[in-house]
Amino acid sequence: MANLRTDRDIVTIKRTISLNYDKFRTLGLFYQERNEVLDRIASMGPETISSAADECRDGGVRWRNFATHLRRIEKELIGEKELLDASQTEEKAFQDILGKPVSDFVSVHREIAGVSVSFDITGTFDVLTKSNRNGVTEIRNLGVSPETRFTLVNELNPFWEDRYSVSLKSRNVSFALAAENPKTGVKGSCCAKFYLITDNSIIIDDLSKYMDVGDLILWINP
Repeated sequence: MANLRTDRDIVTIKRTISLNYDKFRTLGLFYQERNEVLDRIASMGPETISSAADECRDGGVRWRNFATHLRRIEKELIGEKELLDASQTEEKAFQDILGKPVSDFVSVHREIAGVSVSFDITGTFDVLTKSNRNGVTEIRNLGVSPETRFTLVNELNPFWEDRYSVSLKSRNVSFALAAENPKTGVKGSCCAKFYLITDNSIIIDDLSKYMDVGDLILWINP
C-alpha cells in the first residue's frame, strides 16, 4: 500500500514545480526540466520527499531549491563533455554531422501550411518538441528514418508564430534544431541553431552558416 503521507507530499511538490519555469542553460531542448526535478526528488526516498514538500509549503509558489536541483541535474547530464558554442562567432563548429554535410543531414520542407524538417539518420529516438506557448510533445522510442518529417510550423495552429524546437535523443547521439534568440542584443531577431551531443562533446552552431534557413525562421514572430 502506498504511503499516504508520501502521496500528499508528491502532490504538493508537483503543484509547486508546475509553477516554476527555470530552464537548463544548455540542455533545455532535450529535457522537460520540471519532470527531471520531480523524478530526482521522487527517487530520494520518503524523508527527502517530505522535506522537499515542507520547503514547497513554506516557500509558496517560488521554490528556491528548484533552481538548485536544475543546476545539479544539468551538471550531471553534461558530465565531462566538452561544450563548444560557436553560434555567436563567424567560425564554423561543424565539419559535418555524423559524417554527412550539414546541408545533407538536415532537410527543410516548405509546405502550404508551414514547414517541416527531416534528418538523414535511421534509428530509435526519444523525441521532444517545444512550441506554441509552452506546448510540449514527447514521444519515446520512436523509429526515425530519413523519410520521417517533423512539423515545426503549422499556420493553422494557435500561436503558430512562436519559436520552436525539436530534439532527438538516444544513448549514442542526440541532436536538436531550434528557432531561438541569437542573443546578439538585437531586439526581435531570430536564428536557427543546431545542437549535437555525442559521448565527448556538446556542439552548438548557427545553422545559417551551412545552409539557407529562411524557411525555418520565415514564420517566426520577432
